[in-house]
Amino acid sequence: MGEGSRARSRSGFRRSRRLRASRRGVVAVIGTLLALLVFFALFGVFITQYVPLWMEDNESLLSSQVQGSLALLKSGVDDQYLFGGIQTYSVPFTLSSASVPLFAQPTVATLAYLTGCSGGFNATTGAPVHAGACDYEAVSYTSGPGGSGSQSHPYSWNVATNYLEVVVPNRYFTPGTYFFENDGVTAAQNGFQQWMVVAPPLNVTKSQGTVSVMSSQVVLLGSPSTFTAGGSKEVTSTLLTNSSVSSANRFLTAAGAARTFNVTLTLGVHEVCAWYNLLYNMTYAALGPASSSTWNLTGSWSPSYTAPSTTVCEQSISSSLDLTLKVFNVNYASSFVAQDQVSFNVGGL
Repeated sequence: MGEGSRARSRSGFRRSRRLRASRRGVVAVIGTLLALLVFFALFGVFITQYVPLWMEDNESLLSSQVQGSLALLKSGVDDQYLFGGIQTYSVPFTLSSASVPLFAQPTVATLAYLTGCSGGFNATTGAPVHAGACDYEAVSYTSGPGGSGSQSHPYSWNVATNYLEVVVPNRYFTPGTYFFENDGVTAAQNGFQQWMVVAPPLNVTKSQGTVSVMSSQVVLLGSPSTFTAGGSKEVTSTLLTNSSVSSANRFLTAAGAARTFNVTLTLGVHEVCAWYNLLYNMTYAALGPASSSTWNLTGSWSPSYTAPSTTVCEQSISSSLDLTLKVFNVNYASSFVAQDQVSFNVGGL
């Protein structure tokens, strides 16, 4: 009888031990599943929240670096022709953002140096043969009020120019397109929001009744080129020629006294809204509202476009448009004229 009792006791002990082991196995599985759930939850937060914020900062920095490089290049070009600075000036352009290792590839920008005008100009009108496909600059000083027998030596200058374009196809930050054209640096986001990053040395002033206009006409020459790759690329500007002209002694009365004249500036540009706002605000601040005796600003936009204003911009940057600023009754005008050779250095950095 004792032997049977001990056998039953040993059998119950074995069943109890197996039950406890089974419970420990269930707890281990549940613990593993909970750990995996926590891991995947944190991983999901990292992928959906942290990575986009990280990349947004990276792409924002890339966009700022592009604008800074364009501003440095423009500043160097200005120093070359205004002050006779160094003959050759180079600026590195960073063309790729940082990445998030294993999770997000770097964003790569495209740097392009493009021919500004196709087809040239009409010999009679001076307008581009192919409207909407021409970056160019034109300035003229023409006779205004004066009377019979007055001296008149008008000045006219019209030439096509190349331009530098940087396209930053951001995925997390707002995509942007940046231009260095007609000695100004402009920026556009999604083709609608446009602004002047660095304005050209262009100014309209009125002091003690004297109206003055200053402008610059910088022609960028060189072979077209495009670069799309990680890292950076150096852009070099080499000054070829520089000079200046003014209205001094061009428009005189019969008695030799200076008389007023008209100045007309025409720009073929891509980011027309940025340029329009610059010209409008600058001239309005100096001369007040536009009129037949002060100034006017017109453009070549077709009915398919909405004319830009200081608050509205619906222009595309896929083609260029023309803006013409005419200032009447000017007392003095001056223009800086220069030619620069632009090229990409061989290889990347």
